[in-house]
Amino acid sequence: MSAQEKIDAALRDHALLLEAAFRSQQEQVVDFSTAILETFHRGGRLLLIGSGALGAIASLVANLFLHRLTLDRPQLSAIALCHDPFLATALARDGQSDHYFSRQLRALAAPGDVVLAFGDAYRNQALDEALGAARDIGCTTAALVQGKGEMTGDPPDFLFHLETESAARATEGALFFGHLLCEIVEAELFGI
Repeated sequence: MSAQEKIDAALRDHALLLEAAFRSQQEQVVDFSTAILETFHRGGRLLLIGSGALGAIASLVANLFLHRLTLDRPQLSAIALCHDPFLATALARDGQSDHYFSRQLRALAAPGDVVLAFGDAYRNQALDEALGAARDIGCTTAALVQGKGEMTGDPPDFLFHLETESAARATEGALFFGHLLCEIVEAELFGI
């Protein structure tokens, strides 16, 4: 396959993934955006987590809510829990890596907050434990997962799927999802 054919295939796959994922889950995206809006109106927070490379997407999306996507506006309370290497290594040393997100949530989350998990194609016990902890605390839970996204325990309140085997396309889809959520919330809160 030539470089041009790779570009054409990537563009086609990207467009098809976004169209299929977000047209079929459009109502659920609106409902989840409303849950985030209501949380912000009550003074609650959006807490984001992500496995692997999707931790960077979680951090970027949190910063979009905290700072801005399209306009200068007051900050929105969003925190990514993906960038504490000291906690990660301490837990790994003790064989407790699966508690990386759940420990942070138990310390920081409050009833009524929203927890959004970004999951890749690999089953991640740390995400499952985090969503369980969030439920126990009384948070609204959501997950965006690649493929079938098998999860243990009770499903989150909102479960979104990106039907692709490509890690690159899934990462692009996760970023699009984060932009879309922020765009909807900004529009509703600030009238744009």
